[in-house]
Amino acid sequence: MILRHRHATQYACCRAARPTPIALDPPGSRISKLASATISVMNPRSESRRVVRTGDLSLVCHVRGRGPRCVAHPAGPGMHWSYLRMPLAERDHTMIYVEPAGTGDSSALPRGVRYDLATYVRHLDAVVRAFDDEPVFVLGHGHGGFIAQSYALTDPDGLAGLVLYSTGPAADAQMLAQARWNLHRDTLDNPTGAAEHGANGDYSGDTGAANSGTGTSAADTGEYDVDAATRRLREILPSHFAHWEHRRIEFAPMVAQVRCWPRPAADFAAFDLRRELSSITVPTLILAGAHDFVFGPPAAATLRAAMPEASVAIFENSGRFAHVEETERFVHVLAEFTSGSRQRQLHGPAGGDGLAW
Repeated sequence: MILRHRHATQYACCRAARPTPIALDPPGSRISKLASATISVMNPRSESRRVVRTGDLSLVCHVRGRGPRCVAHPAGPGMHWSYLRMPLAERDHTMIYVEPAGTGDSSALPRGVRYDLATYVRHLDAVVRAFDDEPVFVLGHGHGGFIAQSYALTDPDGLAGLVLYSTGPAADAQMLAQARWNLHRDTLDNPTGAAEHGANGDYSGDTGAANSGTGTSAADTGEYDVDAATRRLREILPSHFAHWEHRRIEFAPMVAQVRCWPRPAADFAAFDLRRELSSITVPTLILAGAHDFVFGPPAAATLRAAMPEASVAIFENSGRFAHVEETERFVHVLAEFTSGSRQRQLHGPAGGDGLAW
């Protein structure tokens, strides 16, 4: 009772005290301009929605934050961009999140046109060109990393650097077999959790299992069951987190909001750039979760072998979604890479960038 009474007295005193009037500077004064600049720094993020036209298609881009520009391409094919949102990265970067063709509000391809890598690369090029009044970094996650690698091999102007996030240089039968075995091993280690979120050892890409769940007739007719694919993807995704059982309350909202427009990857099994990646000359950062059973440390090592100058960061407590599982470190690594790359562009090489295998 005494403690409550003392606080009440202090609160009453605070209410009774009248602030001293402060003379405001006119809007155009030096002090007023300084205050406006300070407010801008304290609240640096901006948001906009931009539509990029390529041929008869419209690609929607969500622009967030301020700083070096970074185009982020989601996994898939067919995953909605929102799961890849990185609010902390937006403090130091202008993040440009792409809605790939056939997802969200972006145009779907005409009937009979294949969702192949060449098409996605053309679309990514259109997006980068729309923002290339200054150098642009490209971040590709999963299947988006396939697109980013293929795009970098075209030697485009205005590409500041490449961030290959939970991806690999190939998607051949060996990689798929290894992914199935890794998932099977994790199922044996945690049979209860694996059964709960639908891990059955049938992995075939970022959204491959979700796409296959819609039936093969969809690819022939051009009709896709978005709700069925989304439901299946939400069942699968928990197996891609390192510590889902212990951190379910953190990750469940993201999984519950993810959407999937099933778009069969026309040339997924033929993807293999291992012999070509050495020709990529832009600064490159490779990111992988230690518990990612598809594109974990072995895939990162294969990428690094092809690009020995690339920087690598492994996230020990992450699976496929390090930007959510280890957010602060992920953002720090990204900022260290982009700022270092910009310094090299301005002043030339200056030693290591603090990232290593």
